[in-house]
Parts: sequence; C-alpha cells; structure tokens
Amino acid sequence: MSLVYVGDNEVLPILFNPLLRKIQQVSADGAYDKREYYHVLKNKGITPRIPPRSNVESWEEGILK
Repeated sequence: MSLVYVGDNEVLPILFNPLLRKIQQVSADGAYDKREYYHVLKNKGITPRIPPRSNVESWEEGILK
C-alpha cells in the first residue's frame, strides 16, 4: 500500500524491509515487471510471480525486461 501520488512499483524496494517474516513468493501485476524489482526480490530470496509486459524483450540474464 502506498500514497495516492506514489505508485506501488516506486516503493517496492522498501516494502519488505520492516517485515519480520520470511516471504517466499510475491505476485504482482505487470507494473512490477522491471529488472530492478527482480533483483530486489532475488536478493531477499523471494520468488517473483509477475506477468511480462506487452512490450517484453529478453535480458542478457534470461530474465524478461
């Protein structure tokens, strides 16, 4: 959850910091289909379940961008 004038995808990197529980998986819409969010989730050991955007291209790491 975020303020009306702040998109959820803008605050994803800090949403998980105050949580005490281990999160195994995150489901989100295509607004979160960005390389930086995959890295944030990977670094926290969280499996992303995010559908690709309509203008998807391959990343060099095999992750979609």
